[in-house]
Amino acid sequence: MQALLYSQARNNLRELINQVCDDYDECLISTKDGKQAVLLSFEEYAAMRETLYLLSSKANRDRLLDAVEQIEELDFTTREIDE
Repeated sequence: MQALLYSQARNNLRELINQVCDDYDECLISTKDGKQAVLLSFEEYAAMRETLYLLSSKANRDRLLDAVEQIEELDFTTREIDE
């Protein structure tokens, strides 16, 4: 994650936006008085929001974690899909 002062980010905003969108990397922007914000692509932001939503329900979270565990242990059945 790149870190910049507000003035640096302001002077290079278009380039910075292109960079976070192209590289899927975040940029930490700080002000002189210590306030901080993160610049990230909308695509990455939307994916984070979706993940938070999917994990917000205990039942859904448990089901997803069980599915990940089954995949990691190769404990699943392969089926052919008829077209």
